[in-house]
Amino acid sequence: MKNHGFYFAGRALLALGAGAAFMLVLLTSGRAYASSFVFKTPEATESNGQWHLKVRIDLSRAPAMMHSPMRFTFSKLAVDERAIMSKGAQPEHHRMVLDTQPKQIVSMDVDFADPSGKVFKSTYFEFDVERASGYFEAAEYLVTLSGVDGDVGSAQKLVLKGDNPPVYRGAMDFTDTKSTKQKGPKIQTVSSGIDAGSGKSDDDSVAAAPASTAVQAEGPAPSMVPQSAYNKTAEEEGVQDHPKGCGCVAAGLDTGSLASVPALLLAIAALVARRRIG
Repeated sequence: MKNHGFYFAGRALLALGAGAAFMLVLLTSGRAYASSFVFKTPEATESNGQWHLKVRIDLSRAPAMMHSPMRFTFSKLAVDERAIMSKGAQPEHHRMVLDTQPKQIVSMDVDFADPSGKVFKSTYFEFDVERASGYFEAAEYLVTLSGVDGDVGSAQKLVLKGDNPPVYRGAMDFTDTKSTKQKGPKIQTVSSGIDAGSGKSDDDSVAAAPASTAVQAEGPAPSMVPQSAYNKTAEEEGVQDHPKGCGCVAAGLDTGSLASVPALLLAIAALVARRRIG
């Protein structure tokens, strides 16, 4: 019975050891097949407006194509600012951390094959980034890499060194000095006298004066209505003695015949009266 107990205990220990060894093999194999990438130039110096970068890429397996499309994502963390703190001073390098981290994506095809055409799962890849693109400058970046099968490894830190354009950070001086007056075009006060312009400050009280080229009034001003407007026309002269009334004239009669009608009636009445008396 005791021998049987030792036998079963040994078998149990053997099973536990085999399980542990199997788990160890799984862990080590998983690490061996994990993808990764690392910059061989974690700090690159600017040359002719660009930075030359070199990176090693290890995939879990060889890609299906010799040239595999991959995407680098650059997140800007901090900028190397050249700040001028006072007039005439030299720029000083200041590390300015960005609250919002802008991102720039660079897509390219990475070569995983040798000259014979054999494809490998690891490669060294070199490329350039330029300042002229409008994003890259002397700064710190966090770079991630993704391929056809997803993300490759973990994010890597990259530092691009160089001289960014200087930025003035000193106090603004608005005082009027002789040195500032001598710079730029000479501006003179010009006044024609119109609208009380006298070349003085706006606070001075001045009276408006006519310009030297203004036209002065001489003598009485002519009437707005010409004298010829008061002359009667021939038509107005013909009706100037027209009698008052309705202004109606019977057809075929003039003003002279109408004036003799009352006298004619009086003569007829006198003649009738004489005949009655006689």
